[in-house]
Amino acid sequence: MLHSHSTRQKGVSPPASDRGPSEVDIPQFQRGPRQSIVGLEDVKLLSSNLQQMSYHGATTNTFDESNNKYIIPNHGLPEQTAYDLIHNELTLDGNPHLNLASFVNTTTTQIANRLIMENIDKNLADNDEYPQLIELTQRCISMLAKLWKSNPDMEPIGCATTGSSEAIMLGGLAMKKIWEAKMKKAGKSVEKPNILMSSACQVALEKFARYFEVECRLIPVCKESKYCLDPRKLWDYVDENTIGCYVLLGTTYTGHLENVEEVADVLTEIEIQHPSWSNKEIPIHVDGASGGFIVPFSFEASHMKKFGLERWGFNNPRVVSINTSGHKFGLTTPGLGWALWKDQSYLPPELRFRLKYLGGVEETFNLNFSRPGFQVVHQYYNFVSLGFTGYKNHFLKSLFVARTFAYSLLKSEKLQDYIEVISGIHERISDDKVPDNVTDYWENPQDFKPGVPLIAFKLSKHFNEAYPEIPQAIISKLLRTRGWIVPNYPLPNSSDDSSNWEVLRVVFRTEMKLDFAQLLIIDIENIITKLLSCYEKVEEHAEQEKQTKEGKRQFIYDMLLTLASPESEEDEKLKERVTRNYRGTC
Repeated sequence: MLHSHSTRQKGVSPPASDRGPSEVDIPQFQRGPRQSIVGLEDVKLLSSNLQQMSYHGATTNTFDESNNKYIIPNHGLPEQTAYDLIHNELTLDGNPHLNLASFVNTTTTQIANRLIMENIDKNLADNDEYPQLIELTQRCISMLAKLWKSNPDMEPIGCATTGSSEAIMLGGLAMKKIWEAKMKKAGKSVEKPNILMSSACQVALEKFARYFEVECRLIPVCKESKYCLDPRKLWDYVDENTIGCYVLLGTTYTGHLENVEEVADVLTEIEIQHPSWSNKEIPIHVDGASGGFIVPFSFEASHMKKFGLERWGFNNPRVVSINTSGHKFGLTTPGLGWALWKDQSYLPPELRFRLKYLGGVEETFNLNFSRPGFQVVHQYYNFVSLGFTGYKNHFLKSLFVARTFAYSLLKSEKLQDYIEVISGIHERISDDKVPDNVTDYWENPQDFKPGVPLIAFKLSKHFNEAYPEIPQAIISKLLRTRGWIVPNYPLPNSSDDSSNWEVLRVVFRTEMKLDFAQLLIIDIENIITKLLSCYEKVEEHAEQEKQTKEGKRQFIYDMLLTLASPESEEDEKLKERVTRNYRGTC
């Protein structure tokens, strides 16, 4: 996030026309020398104008001219005062449990917090001072390598990163250097490298291309391809200058898994058709920002094979590197990512630096250097305390809640056929249908499509045709009044105009339990019911040929009152019915 140091932050006086009341406008009792109130000398958080106000009889303790929230004060505050002021201000931040837009699992246990605080000041870049921290990092790398189907005959190598964004950059850089070496060896130009990815990619992938001067070839998605990379379209984008392909193990838009196996097979077919290319074995980097944890813990090999995606990791010959976010479904505090290469040979030596000035000899491959080490400690703690079964149980419950949420949207009597679910995890692999009973999701999870536990949905074609004036975005805004953060955004650039659609998305992190999802369903039902009631009032108003001024005011009042009114008796009956249904599926 970029932040500007604007005129407001600098404390520069605005033009006279933009100023508030002048001094002559301030009552006499508020004017006088800049003095503070007795006992509040340390609380200098008012604006410059207000700081100049005082009252008769105040002690003389002049406010510093530079005292501004955006300028370091000349004189600091006592620690407890500073803590209280900042603590109170930060209470205005949102509740992470209601933020259904984020993939970041922001909760920790008390014991984990104790371990974090004990290691809060350790520097992950200093191998010599913190050798055991580096040992824990190595253990995490080994655990992830096994989790991602590494070959026992190879030696995986990896590093902790600042989220998946840095990991993506490192994976792309390694592919670029390997491509350059192949082209230089063949005596060919290295001036126009390109990299492939679907338009459903997260912005970090595009950042790599822009920052490191690689042509970004975005392949449009479509409804038929499940808003994922369509391997058949690779023929139109791959050439000898393609350094590699990013494949998403879980898109942020809809949660679908892009098919690593099919992409690899098509790349092989393309290379066979171009025997003169010096760039063969075009590599794949798997962006597992979310799916890097979800897939190996949640879906057994037989499940993935049934889905046609058994070789999604290092067991696929073309997959040379994988990244993930520890702070997403790795369940750590924010700021941790991981990047792994299946073997040392896929990480060119010119990208690896050996440092000696910190006391020992360190080898590093990162875009930054010093960074907190406590996140690695947290990750290792999670691996040890949860184990494979603990992670699996967490994710299976999240998937069950997500699938049940989608099922409820589709089967709700109050919503009728107003909702279309864009995600796929609620559908059977065999026929793309939902089950007859929601309990099938828990009893037979292997029958349903793998994916990230999120549900993307939209107002159906039927709803839009019946009520074209109701914008979908208003659902997101009205949910916000209840505390829920549910984003409404357009689908990625497409080849079939599906990018003109907007979707609402709910991410089901580990703290999103079934009863919580039930409350969200009730709120969605109530919002759409009230929107339809308002719509009917608008239609009634439009049909009236004449309307008095008082009648118009009453109409507007009634419409707004409908949106603001509490739940009706019918809503209470609905809540009782939904509660009973959900209780039966726990």
